[in-house]
Amino acid sequence: MALAAPLLGCTTIDPGANFSETLQVFDADYFYCHVEPEFIFQQKCGPGLPGDNGSCHFSSAVNGMNLLNHSPIDCGGGDHPVIDSTGMGLAATGTGSPAQSNLTAVSFEMSRDYMTAPLFLRPTQQSAHPRQIFMPNDPTVNALLSTWASK
Repeated sequence: MALAAPLLGCTTIDPGANFSETLQVFDADYFYCHVEPEFIFQQKCGPGLPGDNGSCHFSSAVNGMNLLNHSPIDCGGGDHPVIDSTGMGLAATGTGSPAQSNLTAVSFEMSRDYMTAPLFLRPTQQSAHPRQIFMPNDPTVNALLSTWASK
């Protein structure tokens, strides 16, 4: 009884003034070579469709997951960006690049359990999103996000 008494008065925990949640780090190369071209670009997450009035993730009107338009990263059909002889391949994914900005924005919406991630829930309309982008049982999207979640 004496051990349970302290638990009865505690209903919340104050995380403090400097509370922050650790950003999970996902494989950048897999994002650049697969997630961005095969999911973000293919599903037109940035510009949206003609009926979306340009109000998708390239728009400053969208709250969260703001994306920047850029040319696809050259991965040569593989799993890693190709670095050309001048080393300029690195600039396309370097700090401050649109690709790196997109990686950061999309990573905030991802989770190791991808089926609970906003990146999965919102476009399947299991959470607030203007329209359904893909079905929750889409095998291609599930394989892509499952693989990225494990990297």
